Amino acid sequence: MKYILVLLTIIFLAFTAQPSEAVEILHTYDSMKEDTQELASQYPNIAIYSEHASSTGLNLEIFSVDVALNITELSEDELAALPTMYVDGSHHGNEGMSAEAAFLFLQDILERSNANPTYLEGKRLVVTPVMNADGYFQDCRNNWDGVDLNRNYPYMWGMYGTSDTRGTCPASGTYRGPSEGSEIETQANMDLMRGMNLYVYFSGHTGSNDIVLPWKITGEFAVPIADWELYEHFLNEATNVSGLTYRDPSGAGESIAWGYGARTAVSVIVEVDTMQWSPVLPDGSIREALVNELLMYDLAWENLKLFGGYLEIVDETSNSVTVMNNGWGAAYNTTAGNGIIDIIQPGETVTINRNGNFMQYHRLLQVGEKENLTLMNVNLTDIKSDNSESTPSLSFVSIIFCLMAVITFRRKK
Repeated sequence: MKYILVLLTIIFLAFTAQPSEAVEILHTYDSMKEDTQELASQYPNIAIYSEHASSTGLNLEIFSVDVALNITELSEDELAALPTMYVDGSHHGNEGMSAEAAFLFLQDILERSNANPTYLEGKRLVVTPVMNADGYFQDCRNNWDGVDLNRNYPYMWGMYGTSDTRGTCPASGTYRGPSEGSEIETQANMDLMRGMNLYVYFSGHTGSNDIVLPWKITGEFAVPIADWELYEHFLNEATNVSGLTYRDPSGAGESIAWGYGARTAVSVIVEVDTMQWSPVLPDGSIREALVNELLMYDLAWENLKLFGGYLEIVDETSNSVTVMNNGWGAAYNTTAGNGIIDIIQPGETVTINRNGNFMQYHRLLQVGEKENLTLMNVNLTDIKSDNSESTPSLSFVSIIFCLMAVITFRRKK
């Protein structure tokens, strides 16, 4: 009888709403929603909680938190222009640790930013802990209609590693859906990302404890990643802090393929843990299990503006500007109004001829679904030309010479 009571107690605790400090019991859908809303409410000047869509079957809210410095004072255009990192979790509803990683990362950023507002300066974070609300509620990989949401995105949809058979719980599959982008949850996530100036997109999963590339770069169906040198730099840094290595994806039509291919964000799946859904963590705390992955999330956030070419001005004159590329990737087609420099490599310093008060360049090669997603505009100092400043003096000298010539001519006469 004693053991039955212990078991019933564990089950009761596992499926009862937990506070954010709970370290050994995973959130339920209700407790994750409640804790996320409560967390955002503690930081009203930098965080806004929103419910921007509902799930396919159970009509559960898909909720997010938007974080930026003085966020309530920013216009929609100002917010949309900020370099942004987007983190989501639980495209697969039975991968609860991915939602925990998103929540803990959000919590860490809010706490640090509250203590030091400059931690948020010039950038934006958006977090959606639970993408597949129905699956998360039911402990099911797929959504209510049996669709694997991480095979449903339009980019490379259905090319490989997907099924045309609807999944059922508890046996779930890789059903890509009746058409690309067919699901409410997929559409909601794409709509959300289209409102961001995306630099980095991390989609949390569990199962293999590694980093997944946006599409295959080896073997059959391989497609080159245009900004591979940037990806490689980030992946090496990520391995240094997390110990995770990277691999090709197992299926096409994943959210990260769309994130990079269509929205030009450096996009990866982070498989944060080998454990699939379990209400009770078998050993240690949730934060302890995710410590290395959270360091990788921090790495991306703290270096967000370096994801791509990042030109900083070293010197300016009236007819030139000298810049250094401090980014992790190259800058492309740089111009200050007088000629174009095709490529400026990371760490390279270049002097550019100028004819105006602005500079433009592309921070990535990937084009995306919309023109100029990666175009950077940099205002230059308005410096008057040396020639224009010296013109009056030259005119005065010319007049003196003319007068002297006239006087000389009259004397001779």
